[in-house]
Amino acid sequence: MTYSSHDDTSHLYFVTATINGWKKLFEKENYRHIVLDSLVWLRKEKRMFLYVFAIMPNHLHLILKPRNQSIGQLLQEFGSFTAHAILKELRKEEQKELLAFFHENRREKHQQHSIWQDIQAKNIFSQKVLAQKMEYIHQNPVAKKWQLSANRADYLYSSACFYDKDKTPIIEVDDVRDIL
Repeated sequence: MTYSSHDDTSHLYFVTATINGWKKLFEKENYRHIVLDSLVWLRKEKRMFLYVFAIMPNHLHLILKPRNQSIGQLLQEFGSFTAHAILKELRKEEQKELLAFFHENRREKHQQHSIWQDIQAKNIFSQKVLAQKMEYIHQNPVAKKWQLSANRADYLYSSACFYDKDKTPIIEVDDVRDIL
């Protein structure tokens, strides 16, 4: 797990988590919901504030703030829980090729599988950087490479509708405007 060298619970973090080998697991709803359920639980259990998110076919972006723990601890919890849940689902679906891939491409030999590449977290030090990262996250689903929606606020697996149209997203988020 990789995270910013400046661990400060008063900071917001821009987080990127990518599936090992850029496998497009999140094209399937059941895998997207593993991530969504984990984010909901972490927020409900007061482990983090979740401000911005977008789940893409093979990665996700978040802007969050840890509560009562370091960013490293938070990302470890998220990565571990989601990896185990994804593996359970892959086994249930008998996805032998993917299981073999995640086994062969594990980061550490003592691991059985590696679902995630290193999860990256970068401190957000200014309102300007926060605005840039929010724009990047919300534009990602409509980018030329992805074209997951014609309008970013209509993409279901993003918080863009909350900020663009004042609509409730698929999971509740904290309003980053409240801390600006």
